[in-house]
Amino acid sequence: MFVIRINNRVFPNSQDNKPPKKMMLYTFTVMMFFGIAGIFSNYYINFRHEIFLGILSPILVGYVSVFFMEKFSNKGIYLNRMLIKVLAFKFIFHGLFVVIIFTVYSFNPVPFMCSFAFSFIGLHMMETIILRKIQVK
Repeated sequence: MFVIRINNRVFPNSQDNKPPKKMMLYTFTVMMFFGIAGIFSNYYINFRHEIFLGILSPILVGYVSVFFMEKFSNKGIYLNRMLIKVLAFKFIFHGLFVVIIFTVYSFNPVPFMCSFAFSFIGLHMMETIILRKIQVK
């Protein structure tokens, strides 16, 4: 490990501060979903906001879930407790998000629900792949 010392402060080398590989895998999946949403919003210009709002909630909840999976990956029984708490958080957050979007923002709900459903399913499949990689480790 290389360190840099400036005025008696220790700064680790930038190579040592790499993000976890599981978080990078999830980030690449999110980038893929943003690309797909960008392609569809280019063809359906009138529904651009609905498409991007539909992928927002699963992305935010997914990052929280993957972060806590990484954090509790070394603690066996605490991982199961954390997964139950994250599941409850997902139910509450997704429900509130959809209710708030439908009451505050007037729009066509079909593109919103389509992008929400596809991103929800795709990102949750990626979360299960990441969870499986953590459990094999």
